[in-house]
Amino acid sequence: DVNHLPKAGMPMAGWSDPNEPIDLNAQSGNLLINMKAMTTLQKIGRGFREIHRLEPQLIPLTLTSGVTKAALPFVNLYFSSRIIDILSTTREMKTLSLFVALALAINLFLFITSRTLENRYYMSRGLLYNKERGEVIRKLYTLDYEKLESPAFQTLLHKHQEAMDKAGSSLYRLSWMLSHWVSGATTLAFALVLLFPLLKISFKGGETFVESPWFAVALFAAIGVAVGIILIISRKISKEWFRLSEQYMGLDRLYDYYTEMIADYKTGKEIRTYQEQLIIEKDATQQLLYEGIAIQKKIAANSAKSSSLIAIIGAVIGFGIYLFIGLKGLIGLFSIGSLVCYTGSFMQVVQGVTAIANTTGQIPQIIPTLDYYFDILHTESGKQDGTLLPQMDTPVSIEFRNVSFKYPESETYALKNFSIKLENGEKLAVVGRNGSGKTTFIKLLCRLYDPQEGEILLNGVNIREYDDAAYRQLFSVVFQDFSMFSFPLAQNVSVADTYEEARVWACLEEAGIPDDARGMEQQLDTYLYKDVEETGVEISGGEAQKLALARALYKNAPFIVLDEPTAALDPIAEYEIYSKFNRLVGDKTAIYISHRLSSCRFCKHIAVFQQGELVQLGTHEELIRDPSSAYYELWNAQAQYYC
Repeated sequence: DVNHLPKAGMPMAGWSDPNEPIDLNAQSGNLLINMKAMTTLQKIGRGFREIHRLEPQLIPLTLTSGVTKAALPFVNLYFSSRIIDILSTTREMKTLSLFVALALAINLFLFITSRTLENRYYMSRGLLYNKERGEVIRKLYTLDYEKLESPAFQTLLHKHQEAMDKAGSSLYRLSWMLSHWVSGATTLAFALVLLFPLLKISFKGGETFVESPWFAVALFAAIGVAVGIILIISRKISKEWFRLSEQYMGLDRLYDYYTEMIADYKTGKEIRTYQEQLIIEKDATQQLLYEGIAIQKKIAANSAKSSSLIAIIGAVIGFGIYLFIGLKGLIGLFSIGSLVCYTGSFMQVVQGVTAIANTTGQIPQIIPTLDYYFDILHTESGKQDGTLLPQMDTPVSIEFRNVSFKYPESETYALKNFSIKLENGEKLAVVGRNGSGKTTFIKLLCRLYDPQEGEILLNGVNIREYDDAAYRQLFSVVFQDFSMFSFPLAQNVSVADTYEEARVWACLEEAGIPDDARGMEQQLDTYLYKDVEETGVEISGGEAQKLALARALYKNAPFIVLDEPTAALDPIAEYEIYSKFNRLVGDKTAIYISHRLSSCRFCKHIAVFQQGELVQLGTHEELIRDPSSAYYELWNAQAQYYC
């Protein structure tokens, strides 16, 4: 199959035993449809319904293409047998010419039709692959952040991605299976039609064993046994393939990680400066050369064994068929032309049933990929999504009331019994050591997570009562690990295809980066980085941080959150941000997180976090008075270096 995806046939790292599916019910939300409770036939049926939903023309194309392609050999068998009979008996030129012309015409018609349908089939199957990927991407866009960050869901996502990369998508493979089933069934049906006269002769009876029905019964029994053996071998090899693929998963994932890292020019500086290629070679290449190749050899050996056994079985059955037809031909039960037709048709019977058996035996490879796909699509949100819409033009008051929270699969509280109230227009600085809960506080505020205990109130109403997307529109946030995208500069600021150019320039001015933007060749239309556009511009960490600030300003939400917004800035740029902070924020409610305590003095209040708890809250003058306090310790640890 020249249209098959790259890497097809390689061991599929990440595929798990179908009897041990990932449990998302406990860790990543319940499923709307319990795939584990379905039978194999139900899963396959659901897969075909999904194929029809995403790419409606694929199943009809598969059926018509399979039938047309399977019919070609039988046209040649039928007309060849008739032509041979004419040549060996009457030799009538008119009849001979008619059969030759019909054979050529039908062959030409079927060939053109088959190729046309086949090309459309491969195109449609390629579209299905992209549409399945698109469905997963759309799900990721809408999935709760808590679920997206969950280790169980990340494992599931990795396994689905491995399946997509190594052997095509789950629906793609299912369409391949349907194609082989249709081809095998059509081949079997056409073969039986051509063999019908022989079957009538074989079951009519006669004086010798060759003429008796038992000869035919013995042959069909042997074919049935052979098909059963092929099915058993195919299923056994599929299960062994999964077992070995599980061993390969970690190595393959490591190799892919290092391959992407080496190819990324952004990491090239580190690799060359610290000669990290030595570690990469040891960790990735060496493991793949030894452990990986050993697993590959086992997979190749198993594949060779199964192929050899199937070939031997096919040869034995082929010998039996030639013996069966040859002996009947020797006693004059049919003509030479019929001998050719029956021999070819019987071999097609074997080919058809073998294709069906071999394809059916690969179901254990396909079912887990269907589980991955549907488990991703039907992972439910654990959040309560309310219906209230916050008023964007009214004062905003936020209160954390006895909030406790710990991350999924963690036993340690990131915040414990946390309470604070932010009135409209208040400026709050948040300080504390690494891991004290500052960023967790922001994630809960933006409702990326919900607390396990306590409640968060917006203007006195639990934020669970508000529409989730509408609630999040209240916040402009510069996260500590913000991201700039390989989009044009203006789109990075406005986060939209259409934008107000004057407003973008105003936000760039406020963030202190207008001159940098004007110096770019295409200004606002300049792409950032070179991932998408060759003419893309590489920007520094400080420039990226200013753009992130401009993005937050452009959104113009009533609540602004800045998490280490000046960490990558030089002292002068940092001073400029500090000096106009109040003008930037205006009458908005603002939270400012920083490790530099000197930058927090322009905020009205300072909240001090320690081990997930709020230990102090007040002005700088109030907090610095207590020499035994956490704030005093943090302040003096930094202040001594400025003396």
